[in-house]
Amino acid sequence: MKDPVEHYPYPEDWVKRESERLGAKSVRKRVESGLYIITHRGWLRRGITTGTAASASAAGAISSLFEDVNRVKVWTPAGIDVEVGVNARNGNAHVRKFSGDHSFDVTDGIEIRAKISESPEFGHGVGRINGRASVSRSAMEQLLKNLEVMKNRYGYEGGVKIWIPDGEKVSQRTGNRKFGIKGGISILGTTGFVEPWCDELVESKIRIARQYDRVVLTTGRKGWRWARENLRNFMPFVMGLYFERALERLDADIIIAGLPSLLVKWAFPEMRGTILKGKDLSRFRDGILRKARQINPNVNDVVLLADD
Repeated sequence: MKDPVEHYPYPEDWVKRESERLGAKSVRKRVESGLYIITHRGWLRRGITTGTAASASAAGAISSLFEDVNRVKVWTPAGIDVEVGVNARNGNAHVRKFSGDHSFDVTDGIEIRAKISESPEFGHGVGRINGRASVSRSAMEQLLKNLEVMKNRYGYEGGVKIWIPDGEKVSQRTGNRKFGIKGGISILGTTGFVEPWCDELVESKIRIARQYDRVVLTTGRKGWRWARENLRNFMPFVMGLYFERALERLDADIIIAGLPSLLVKWAFPEMRGTILKGKDLSRFRDGILRKARQINPNVNDVVLLADD
């Protein structure tokens, strides 16, 4: 049984343990939803991104014009349709983003609202950068695809306005201002799901990774996608800020792939607090590789991917 978001197979004994406890059908349903992760101890729950919450709110606003609705199913960039609870009536809707078992997501519980409008727009509480709404490419694709589904289902011709009432307040607890994002939070989501980063998730990923002879440790989803496309003989794992813990435990051949802005600050702590986006960071590669090999001599290479 594979995790549908990360695509690594779960150890058979973990699946057997939970199937004996909950039943095989229940285990499969949980895993296929994308919202649950089997761990060495039991389960962790994924959350939904601001992109998924915005899509669900928009879908709810449109649906409420035609029928009573309290849950909507929306497409995610991971290719999984996820069901989300929504409060919707007369073309207005709101969804509360939840972060699952993530231990430090400051946007957990934030309310994302939507209402029908003549054309798509983003309002108060959605951050802006260079005069445009701070919406990632994948989140915008997700939103537009779900709007298209709603339009085809109901014959709806208009748009949707999305806003976040507490977005500006919550943004003060994020690092948005360092990147020029003002007035609110960003609408993001590479997969549509929030990984529940905690010690249990990190430990489980390391235990699964130890089953492989060739592993790519990635700082995020971009590195994971690159590895899937270019290193087919390697199993990629998104380790985020915790890849050093994996380095300490793995005996496999290892390649590290990720954004320079994260890896450079890991290898060169004196550069923390420096804005690195847009700078030529390729010259730091040898230093990153050297530090990684001090921890684990099996590191074959470091691949620095371009920051978006």
